[in-house]
Amino acid sequence: MSGRKQVLCLLAGILCLISSIEGQTVRVRDIIISGLKRTKESIVLRELTFAIGDTLPQSELGTIMERNHDNLLNLAIFNQVVVNVKEWDTENNTIDVSIDVKESWYIYALPILELADRNFNVWWNTYDHKLDRLNLGGRLEFLNFTGRNDKLKAKLQFGYTPKQELEYRFPYLNRRQSLGVSVGFLHSINKEVSYATVDNQEQFIQIDERKLLQRYRAQASVVYRPSLFIKYEFALMFQEYVVDQEVLSYNEDYFRNGGTENTTFITRASAVYDERDFKIYPSKGIVAQIELEKTGFGNVSDENKLTTRAAFEWNNTFGQRFQQRIVGIGYYSFIRTQPSYIYYKALGYGQNYVRGYELYVVDGLDYVIGKYQLAYKLFDSKVSWGEKTFMAQFREMPFRVFLSLGIESGRAYDPFTAAENPLANQWLYGGGPGIDFVLYNNFLFQFTYSYNHLGEKGFFIHNKTSF
Repeated sequence: MSGRKQVLCLLAGILCLISSIEGQTVRVRDIIISGLKRTKESIVLRELTFAIGDTLPQSELGTIMERNHDNLLNLAIFNQVVVNVKEWDTENNTIDVSIDVKESWYIYALPILELADRNFNVWWNTYDHKLDRLNLGGRLEFLNFTGRNDKLKAKLQFGYTPKQELEYRFPYLNRRQSLGVSVGFLHSINKEVSYATVDNQEQFIQIDERKLLQRYRAQASVVYRPSLFIKYEFALMFQEYVVDQEVLSYNEDYFRNGGTENTTFITRASAVYDERDFKIYPSKGIVAQIELEKTGFGNVSDENKLTTRAAFEWNNTFGQRFQQRIVGIGYYSFIRTQPSYIYYKALGYGQNYVRGYELYVVDGLDYVIGKYQLAYKLFDSKVSWGEKTFMAQFREMPFRVFLSLGIESGRAYDPFTAAENPLANQWLYGGGPGIDFVLYNNFLFQFTYSYNHLGEKGFFIHNKTSF
């Protein structure tokens, strides 16, 4: 046989082998879970894309094991997860799958030492990092409270913004683990309040030690999760603001009813599709969310708003270390009358900001945000602290470090106060390089050097947790 024929026969044999492997399947005979101390085994099984008795394609076993590894890490109750094929019975074409986990620490009873301002940069630049603008107190974060991935949160805060908060989330109410509930209560006191926005800066007032604003909130929600990647939520909230009469002398539209109290009911319905590999800093997968919120009902509420919010995020990897992210967010108000000042928020609040504009806020009825980030993975490893750490859950710290480059844009529509706020009704552009740290798969710290279209540059810090 000629050399050419031998090569052709060899290639044909390889193709036949690949074809036969791709067409073959294996059946899951058993799932062995180890490392659980607090968590119920049913919680782990709920997050898997397969069950005992399921048939899996052989050619996709590696991808399937990786997907389920990511699903379990996204619970935010495990520091480490290993999913492997333990036993493979080639005669009966069955496999045993082993899942080994290391649980995270679940009780965070910590003192509160946090900023009263919107973010670190506002506190550092606008208020000269004054220590009297700190909140002090204690908080309890009890994750995995009963071993069913439920959460109990309590906060007793003093200092600049006194606050008492209690919340409990129970995600698995029924046998199918598809129905969950959440209840919570909050009371907060502000001795300094923002009464207006001028030049895209919040204007604050403080009168001795008087309680200028008090907030009461009680809420309950029902969560329905029919599959791994789809979640629906319906929430009902009662909220009341009580403001000191002196604040109204600075802004008579602080509450639209002109009084010192604003009482309202809020309902919110949302649907989320989320198949990202990691929630805290994803490298691949998408998430799409749509939310409808009604604030106020007829004559029983002092507010009247109907809004919708849609968000989309796409993540992808290329090469061995590069990953990219595209984010789009849109918010629209169906009721076009001016709400109370305290409800008239758009860009610069919470996570709704454009990079480079952290020192500004833009109020408005509607807004849109677009973001693109390119990241390069520098490290993906773990640090072993050994016996120096008395809690076993923290003796090994998984960490990832990324170099990133972000470009962002946004616009807020303000038909009522744009004359005093030049950043309203125009496109904002910003971005710049940064370095991002992911610790214990649950904590994200971002350090960026950003610019904006005003020609301003600065160093900014952001942080986020997955629970």
